[in-house]
Amino acid sequence: MITIAEAVEEIVRKSPFLEEAIVDGIVNYTGLARQIMPEVEEKLMKDVQIGGVVMAIQRLRPKLSKLDIEHEVLDYLKKMGEIIVRSDLIDYTFKNSPTLLGKQQELLKVIQGEKDVFQASSKGVYETNLVTSKKMLDQLNQIFTGEEIISKKENLASLTMRLPQDNTSVPGIYYYLLKKIAWEGINIVEVISTTNEFTLILDKNDVNRTFGLLHNLVND
Repeated sequence: MITIAEAVEEIVRKSPFLEEAIVDGIVNYTGLARQIMPEVEEKLMKDVQIGGVVMAIQRLRPKLSKLDIEHEVLDYLKKMGEIIVRSDLIDYTFKNSPTLLGKQQELLKVIQGEKDVFQASSKGVYETNLVTSKKMLDQLNQIFTGEEIISKKENLASLTMRLPQDNTSVPGIYYYLLKKIAWEGINIVEVISTTNEFTLILDKNDVNRTFGLLHNLVND
């Protein structure tokens, strides 16, 4: 039978975000205890007092090391491939419609005949986002005539990171990167992710600062 302290540590260790918050001292122990009590009781198969859970969290903090929390993520980042920068991009979001997919396919055919054109798209339940090079603006406006535009942005750039193939097994990798960028006051317009690539769409004025930040994370 495990103890309350062991149950609490097991729960906290599953979340890099929670570990970091406890280390930084920004967690309300009582509030956290109330939140995890049901899981603690499930693990112990008996009722527990909130005071015991609070005490277990307090005693856990010295055991947690911020360096340990970041160690795996930083080791992983050092295996990351080159950072690819693309500039002069536009970002359109359309309301989904029965004709939208066909128009996307038409645009892709046009792009295939062009050199060095960036293109990425994602489809949600109600809307579809499309990011491409500004040189395609006239063709895009012509092809998507009649579609409802929810938003459009220009003067954008992208940073694409090649990730190691085991990236899905490292918890907190995206959180760590986005947190560092947010702390610098940099706004991210879009995030595009495939299995082994991670792309940030940013205002062109933020690209150099973001590149420097990511480069330092990889090479420090």
